[in-house]
Amino acid sequence: MNHSISKHLFARSLAVLMALVLSVSVQASTEHQHEEQHSESNHGHNELHQDEHDHQEGHKDSHGHKDEHGHEDEHGHEDEHGHDEHEEGQVHISAEQMAISGIMTDSAQAGEIKKVLTLYGSTVLPEQNVSHVSARFAGLITKLTVEVGDKVQAGQKIAEIESNASLKRYGITAPISGVVVSRHGNVGEMVSDKALVSIVDSSQLWGEFQVFHGQKNRVAVGQKLSVNFEQLLTTSTIQYLLNPMGNEAYLRARVPLDNTEGHWTVGALLSGEVTLSKHNVALAIDNRAIQIMEGQQVVFVRNEEGFEKRIVTLGKKDSQKTELLSGLAEGEEYAVEKSFLLKADLEKSSAGHVH
Repeated sequence: MNHSISKHLFARSLAVLMALVLSVSVQASTEHQHEEQHSESNHGHNELHQDEHDHQEGHKDSHGHKDEHGHEDEHGHEDEHGHDEHEEGQVHISAEQMAISGIMTDSAQAGEIKKVLTLYGSTVLPEQNVSHVSARFAGLITKLTVEVGDKVQAGQKIAEIESNASLKRYGITAPISGVVVSRHGNVGEMVSDKALVSIVDSSQLWGEFQVFHGQKNRVAVGQKLSVNFEQLLTTSTIQYLLNPMGNEAYLRARVPLDNTEGHWTVGALLSGEVTLSKHNVALAIDNRAIQIMEGQQVVFVRNEEGFEKRIVTLGKKDSQKTELLSGLAEGEEYAVEKSFLLKADLEKSSAGHVH
C-alpha cells in the first residue's frame, strides 16, 4: 500500500512539473511574438516617417529652392550669377555709368543714303604762302630780330644789313604774314643772295586729291567734296582739276581748306568723298551702332533699365549711315558711340551663365 501511495505522489508531482514547464514556454513565446509585432510596428512607423520626410523634401525642391550648385529651379528663380532667363539681351547700366564709359546715343530718324566716290590725297601749301627772304644787296648783318617759330606780320622789320658797296644800312621786312620756319645767318656774318629767313603762312591750305583715269568722268570742278583726316571732317568744293605733270598717271583735284585754327597740318594724308547720288530713306541709323552677335546684326536700344539687344534688318548704306528696314521705330533711342562696350558686356554675361 505504501508503495502504491508513493507512485501516486510521484505521478502527481510530475504532472505539476510538466504543467509549470509548459506555462513558462507559452509565456516566453507570447512575449517574443509581442516584441516582433512591436518591432514591425516601429519599422513601419519609421518607414512612414521617412516617406513623409522625402515627400516634404521633394515638395520643397519643386517649389524652387536651389540645389547645391545654385542652379535655377523650375519656377525660374535666379541662379548664383544673378541672371534672369527672362532678361536675355538686357544690359543694365545707369546714366552715370554711360557718361563715364563714353556711351552716346542717337534716335532713329528719316535720312539720306549717298552713293559716293572715294579719293585720296594730302594737304599742301599754296605756292604764294611760302616766302624765302634774302638781302637786296650783299653786306654785313647788323640786326636779325626773329627766331625760328616766331610769328611775323607782313611789313614787319626783321633784319638790318650794312651794304658792302655804299656802307649804308637798310632794313629787310617780312613780305607775308606767317611763321618763321628757317633762319640762315647771324649778326656779324656776311650775307649775299642766299635766303636769310623763310616764312610760311599755313592759315589756308589746299587739299590735293588724286583722280585716276577710271574716275575722271565722275569728277568735275564745282563738285562738293567731303574731306576727312583722323577726327577732322569738313566739306569743300573742287576749284581746280589739274592735268598730270611729268610721269603722273592721275589728275589732281584741289579744294581749299580753312586752317585759321591750325587743326590741319601740311602733308597730312586725307580721304575725300564726292557725292554721286542721294537716296532718301524712311529710317536711317549711324553705322557705329551696328554690332554683329551670333551672326546677326543688332543694335542696342535704350530702355528704363539701360539697353536691350534688338535684331535689325538693314538696307542701303554709305560711309556714315545705313537704311533701317525693321527693328526700331522712329524716334527710338539707340547706342552709337562705344556701343561695342554693351556688346562686350552682354557676351561676358552670357559666357558666365553657361554651365
